[in-house]
Amino acid sequence: MDITMMLAQVWGPIMIALGLGFFFNRSFYAGVYRDLEKAPFAVVVFGMGAIAAGIFQIHVHNVWDTAPQILISFFGWGLLLKGIVCTVFPTMADRGGDWALNSKLVPTIGWVVLILGVYLSWVGYFA
Repeated sequence: MDITMMLAQVWGPIMIALGLGFFFNRSFYAGVYRDLEKAPFAVVVFGMGAIAAGIFQIHVHNVWDTAPQILISFFGWGLLLKGIVCTVFPTMADRGGDWALNSKLVPTIGWVVLILGVYLSWVGYFA
């Protein structure tokens, strides 16, 4: 099995679940973010995990040819960048999260995540 298809099969369902979660449990996700503000160690641990996952994904998949490959590679780099921000600049990550919650951007993010999840699931399982 091609690594892109395997990663699409992993990322797709995760993103569908997150996208649906943003719609059905918006207050829960806002609460999770707010709770992270109270637990800075959790932000650092999340950042370290995101760095490790991002480096691993970049190592196994850094291909920029087709749309699915670009999305999968982008997610790896995004994980790495998010991990670095959370670990090195946690206050910047906090301000970014505050901005997203205060700007009512969560429903838009939910739609984007859901659509990308459906696309990657379709590519990974049916295309």
